[in-house]
Amino acid sequence: MIAEKRNKIRVLVAEDSRFMSKMIADILSGDPGIEVAGIAYDGTEVLKKVSELRPDCITLDLEMPRMDGLETLRYLMSEWPTPVVVLSACGEKAALKALTCLDYGAVDFVAKSRSGMNFQAEELICKIKIAAGVNVSKMRFAPPHYRFNTRRGSVNPDSLEAVVLIGASTGGPNVLMEIIPALPAELPAGVIVVQHMPAEFTRYLAERLDGRSKIDVSEAEDGDNIEPGRVLISPGGGHLIYEKRGRVPSVAILPRNSSQRTACPSIDFALTSLAPVFRERMISVILTGMGRDGLSGCNVLHGFGGRVIAQSPDSCIVSGIPGSIIEKKLADRVAGPPEIAGIIEEEVSRIESKEKVHGR
Repeated sequence: MIAEKRNKIRVLVAEDSRFMSKMIADILSGDPGIEVAGIAYDGTEVLKKVSELRPDCITLDLEMPRMDGLETLRYLMSEWPTPVVVLSACGEKAALKALTCLDYGAVDFVAKSRSGMNFQAEELICKIKIAAGVNVSKMRFAPPHYRFNTRRGSVNPDSLEAVVLIGASTGGPNVLMEIIPALPAELPAGVIVVQHMPAEFTRYLAERLDGRSKIDVSEAEDGDNIEPGRVLISPGGGHLIYEKRGRVPSVAILPRNSSQRTACPSIDFALTSLAPVFRERMISVILTGMGRDGLSGCNVLHGFGGRVIAQSPDSCIVSGIPGSIIEKKLADRVAGPPEIAGIIEEEVSRIESKEKVHGR
């Protein structure tokens, strides 16, 4: 029996450097499941070739002549919605631009290494294959408005009633932009976010969330306290775990071991560290993403009496992680992004009421 021939993913490479465009094209062409449909060297050429070639996915450089990556993306999503993986340089300006591209409909981004793209080849191919299967016409592209963040001032660490860990991968930043700004400043829980993201980008994600939220948001540093009304974003390139220093629960950041093949930061690492400490006072929220990072951790958390909320698969860009949680019957509640913040408040309130009854 002759095996049925699978269609290749047709990719348009948008890159102003001819050297880099050839390097990217060679990387992609080396995968049997990908075909380079064309190369565009500036923003206007991208739009022209998209209309002609109708690729399955686009790799988009941010710095291009005539029309930069962000402006190109805006036109692209209004005229020919197509899955986009942004190729971003390192540095503050590039990181902020890359995160803004996610607001405007890019599926994901890959950070360019300073020595070229070879180091990121496997990641780039993986993200293109994920992006090509995303229906971007269902995504919301308009970036949310910034809100004035009114600080609560000093907090009483003894008022910590619960700990919420939010884990996410592909598509997570946009969902976090919907959930975190909806949380109240007076939430009597500490919130930890583990988002699969490169090291240079998590700080800027935290700053963007902080500027749009009523609750305080910052990138976690080694020794930071887990406090009510505070969100800690696990830094990229390291693993966040529980560590008690004095009477206040805090976090430690462990460097990634080069031999580890797990996502970094890892949802499982954080959950399995926190769950034995906070037990039934802990809530895990698993959002969109590929793979199974978080499954083992949620299983451990359930064993200690904690609660698990999973994003509904139909609302995910990639439903792999929450789908695995639901399949293993570990999800206590399943909901779309608009409902999740309210559910977090309900679950924290339930824990708070229970603790008062038992006189904690």
